[in-house]
Amino acid sequence: MSLSGSMSFFMSRRVRSALAGVLAAVLAGAGPHAVAAEAPERIISVGGAVTETLFALGLGDRIVAVDSTSLYPAEATALPQVGYLRQLSSEGVLAQRPDMVLLGEGAGPASAVEQITNSGLAVENIAIGWSPESVTTMIRKVGDATGAGDRAGALADSVAADFAALADAVPQEDGPTVLLVISAGAGPLLGAGTHTAAEVAISLAGGRLALPTLEGYKPLSLEPVLAADPDYIIVPSHVVEILGGMDGLRELDVIAETNAGREGRIIIADSLYLLGFGPRAPLAAADLARIFHPDADIPLESAGGDHPLIQLAK
Repeated sequence: MSLSGSMSFFMSRRVRSALAGVLAAVLAGAGPHAVAAEAPERIISVGGAVTETLFALGLGDRIVAVDSTSLYPAEATALPQVGYLRQLSSEGVLAQRPDMVLLGEGAGPASAVEQITNSGLAVENIAIGWSPESVTTMIRKVGDATGAGDRAGALADSVAADFAALADAVPQEDGPTVLLVISAGAGPLLGAGTHTAAEVAISLAGGRLALPTLEGYKPLSLEPVLAADPDYIIVPSHVVEILGGMDGLRELDVIAETNAGREGRIIIADSLYLLGFGPRAPLAAADLARIFHPDADIPLESAGGDHPLIQLAK
């Protein structure tokens, strides 16, 4: 299968949701907002990082519905859904009778957001960024909006400490070159360049972009990949699923014809974990750093436990 060939494999709703969560977290924000006078009891959470934060704050029992990008924790996937982050159903939102709607960055369309806001509901826009500071700011914003400011402050401080510990432990020189490939379904694979969540995650883990002249997520061709000769190639797990598993992945020329592919330096990663930049972000970067720098003493534990969310392909 060529790198630019058609990818017509069936993509499940959950697979589409995982990719949507990754892409939506880096795009434009939503509309105006109001602030609830009291701590909300019925919350609709839109955005994987926002939902992850609510559960981390112990507010999961207040969530009455989520969008399709809210894939973590597992309890979130059992909740009613109000659509994909960028294609929300205003009718679906209002039908859940929430007293607050938290909109992660990129929520839309604008017409649905306007209808939700004009309904009189308390609506909070939550910015999603890729820096340690943006993650802790997001956590505090969610806490302030939901009356859990003290808990959010403690969580934000803990996450900030994890980021600091990671920065102290990761070697800052001679990091490996890394290419992350992603797919939006049919069409060619895309490579991650500058100004992406992937660039930041790789940098936090002590790596460097293999294609630093690439900006955003762009279609790949084999020649520049071979010329760059990346030390590692990261493939999100949902892309592996789209390709039909590891056998399909190994048929890609970007895998089969590169030294990284031939020498087993392919990393499979959960998209939301690595690129979602929720409270688990420093743990995800630490998992990646352990692969990039096996001799370094990385102090943070993996969030995956016995089921690694980031690992070398087998």
